Amino acid sequence: MKQLPFVSLLLLALANMHPTKGHGQAGSADTSISRDDTKFVQTLIDNASPGDTVHLPGDRVYRIRTIHLRQGVSLRSNGMIKQLPPHVAEDFTWAKQYSDYPLFYGHNVKDIHISFREAHTYGEAVRLDSCERITIHHAKAIGDSTKLLSFAGFYIHQSRAIHIDHVEVAGYGMKRRSPDYYQRGTGIRIQTCQQIRIRGSHIHDNAENGIFLHSCSDVAIHGNDIHRNGMSGVQVAFGSMGVERDYRITRNKLFENAADAIDINNPEASRTVAINAYIAENISKGNGWVNGTETRDGSGIATLVGLKQVLVKGNRSEQSNRPAVYIRECDGVNVIDNKSDNFAEIVGRQGQIRLVKNTFTGLRVLRDLRAEKLQLDSNHIGYLALHNDIQVDSLVFIGNNLKGNINFHLEGSLVFKDNLLSSRSPRGAISLRKVNEAILSGNEITADTAVDALTIHGEASNVVVEANTILSTAACIRDEGAPELKVVGNTFARSPGNAPAPAFVSRSPNALLLKDNIYPQHEGIEAPRLIVIEQEGSVTMDSVARALL
Repeated sequence: MKQLPFVSLLLLALANMHPTKGHGQAGSADTSISRDDTKFVQTLIDNASPGDTVHLPGDRVYRIRTIHLRQGVSLRSNGMIKQLPPHVAEDFTWAKQYSDYPLFYGHNVKDIHISFREAHTYGEAVRLDSCERITIHHAKAIGDSTKLLSFAGFYIHQSRAIHIDHVEVAGYGMKRRSPDYYQRGTGIRIQTCQQIRIRGSHIHDNAENGIFLHSCSDVAIHGNDIHRNGMSGVQVAFGSMGVERDYRITRNKLFENAADAIDINNPEASRTVAINAYIAENISKGNGWVNGTETRDGSGIATLVGLKQVLVKGNRSEQSNRPAVYIRECDGVNVIDNKSDNFAEIVGRQGQIRLVKNTFTGLRVLRDLRAEKLQLDSNHIGYLALHNDIQVDSLVFIGNNLKGNINFHLEGSLVFKDNLLSSRSPRGAISLRKVNEAILSGNEITADTAVDALTIHGEASNVVVEANTILSTAACIRDEGAPELKVVGNTFARSPGNAPAPAFVSRSPNALLLKDNIYPQHEGIEAPRLIVIEQEGSVTMDSVARALL
């Protein structure tokens, strides 16, 4: 791109035709509100050739209404720009989402670089429609923060190959006042576009979302500071065609936005969109609040609805009011190595969901869950809330560190293997109420209350409990008549300093198998029966119960 020397000289000549007041900073060079530089700047652009750059020097304030961009002609302003107010007042509406008075307007143009030191605008700072290969870089756009229904700072429509690099967009719309409703005014609003890149930018204090994308594909949002916006930091919305593909949202800081950190929400319940999204290494803090009051939203890491093929990896979140990760109606979602001081929550119909090496305060699986497979590997989860009547073809827990009571009441199969579970709950460690088949193997289970550690109810079918170490104050296992229960090769132990109690209790055995288990030895006092059968039933067991020394 070549510099255009005569353009700067011409502009200086034109500028000298207008009165100025004093010298120094560009913002104070001229305080006249009657001057209109639109025609002069537009003439420079219209007289330039493709490949030229129009340069506005930094020794004055430029007062402009709307500049129409030309193909191949770039613009760089080192001076302050103050947009003149529109002739007719206008507001954002759903029927009219863009202004008729943007500062810079491009329609069906290509190959342009736009840079401006600082611009104060009434409409959008930049509006692009059907454009291609446009770069907006090192630009600062300030909106009207008193406006209730503001247009966006940047509005980009039906365009491709748009790069937004190291910009600041702030003050588009009035600051959100209520946790129950919000005003209009988005930092960057992009609709029906492809190949969007937003990086290294500061998008803050706008009335609605920091970045809003609708019906877009091939989007990368990287290394931005997105703070104190009136809705989500980043929101991805969906059209009717399911064209949304290939999103990378990485290494952003998302602080104190009034809704979610990242919201990717496909509301069409009849289909999931294979979005191929990568959400990684973002840092989030304090989302979902307005003046200290919770809003309805506020996920710390991401809200995911109606999606396929999503990887959420290595994000950090704290002090947000809603679940760190909220997943509804999804498939092929992998949540790996994230940390948060809040819950993860899984809701509705799911395909395959996998959580690996995360640290969450808890996990909530709500009653309406219908899933093919839910797998948890090597997570640290403070509290696990599994509501009754969930339906999961395969529920798998492997190598997790878990706290509190876990209540399993589901249609489907359960694998609970190599987990470390400790509970001080008055309900014990595990309540296996209903399951079609289950294997509990290789776990270390501790229940530090006067309640049985593992209770297996009559609706739990085809259960195998093998090679676990169970430490309990009361019974290690209580069988409430589960059919064909197999308890094999476990080590039962007594919590120190507690009165002796049976290690295994069966209320009414139903084809029960007890084999190769190791039971606690009681010294110095009368030992209780290690196995107690309370009612008649069928049971097969060792002829001699081995003692744990």
